[in-house]
Amino acid sequence: MQTQTETADYLAIILIGGGSSWGRSPDKETAISNAIKSLKDWNSLFDVSDIEVTINVTDVQGYSQCSWGGHHDGWIHGTNQATGEDEAIKRPVEVVKRQTPKLPKRKR
Repeated sequence: MQTQTETADYLAIILIGGGSSWGRSPDKETAISNAIKSLKDWNSLFDVSDIEVTINVTDVQGYSQCSWGGHHDGWIHGTNQATGEDEAIKRPVEVVKRQTPKLPKRKR
């Protein structure tokens, strides 16, 4: 639980193919929006226009250098800013669905 002096720091992750699109912000909806905007970088490989996507969102406040997937002791990792140690971020992950914007036709 956060105290009034702490603020949230949300990380929103959309998994796509063998990669991901992500956004980070103190505001959850902004983090989600940033992740969706980053999806346009995948438009040459995947149809990401006007589709429903699944977004994983968690509060990573207190962690830097966050990464996800492939860790043996947790899905999301980060450097704990208090200890300097890389560790699993064991906080709830909220799963949300959003519609992506309509993008111009992709070129392959």
